[in-house]
Amino acid sequence: MIDLLLSRRDTPTKQAILEFVAAVTTENGPDYVPPSERIAAFDNDGTLWCEHPVPVQVMAMLDGLTQAVQQNPDLGEQPLYRAAVEKNMAWFAPYMSNERIPELIGMMLEAGAGETQSEFEARTSAWLKQARHPRFGTPYTQVIYRPMVELLDFLRDNDFRVFIVSGGGMDFVRLFAEEIYGVPRQNVIGSNMKLSWEYRDGAPVLVRQAGLVDPFNDGPGKSINIQLHVGRPPILVGGNSNGDVPMMEFAAASGKRHLNLLLHHDDADREYETEHSAEQALKTAEERDWTIISMKEDFDVMFPA
Repeated sequence: MIDLLLSRRDTPTKQAILEFVAAVTTENGPDYVPPSERIAAFDNDGTLWCEHPVPVQVMAMLDGLTQAVQQNPDLGEQPLYRAAVEKNMAWFAPYMSNERIPELIGMMLEAGAGETQSEFEARTSAWLKQARHPRFGTPYTQVIYRPMVELLDFLRDNDFRVFIVSGGGMDFVRLFAEEIYGVPRQNVIGSNMKLSWEYRDGAPVLVRQAGLVDPFNDGPGKSINIQLHVGRPPILVGGNSNGDVPMMEFAAASGKRHLNLLLHHDDADREYETEHSAEQALKTAEERDWTIISMKEDFDVMFPA
């Protein structure tokens, strides 16, 4: 087996990954899993790319609300729009927990209701090209964890089907997943805005509607949506927060050898050091002997050069 995990230090965590993949791909071995059942599911925010100090899609939505006020100043009288224009993160802070982030995203998506799907994709793609991470000064699509992207490649080389299972908007993640992760659009599972089928100027269009499709893709919703979209439980899961625990439990209940990887943000020098929204996940990982990836100890390289 060729070691493609070049940006990881030779630690027990790396060995756990190599041993797991060797075990499930060795024909006639006791833990062999056929390729059709080799499902890997990864969270996106905080697992594949940097989500601090604010999740990327939230930043995109804040900028979108600000542009809307520039076009229609009357909107600035509404608290949500005013907080976006003023970059008043204190106003948004109560919504940043796993429990209330669906509420925040719901409010923001409601503001974009009536936009066609093609308009959304064009506007958001343009934003991704020009927006820069506030600390690192590079496009958000370059603030991706190189060791994790290498892991996706390594798994695909060993006949895994890799899926992104994100609490973020599915349409948002699909815009860049193939380019930066090699994950095709159809392998992205996320939270969904409601759509309608309409005719504008005689042409059929998909129009974004206020409200989210249930279930929101976080916590138990991740396991439910994996079943709906994939039809099989994963045998390898990568996550970083409390909201990823249910899909790790889904892997553990698969009846097959599985590997759960919990990314711990413990490197303040190269990224961020925080356990926000990960306290229960870290505790559960320790209790159940899941593999905890220390960014500080396990990552030799953090981001692409």
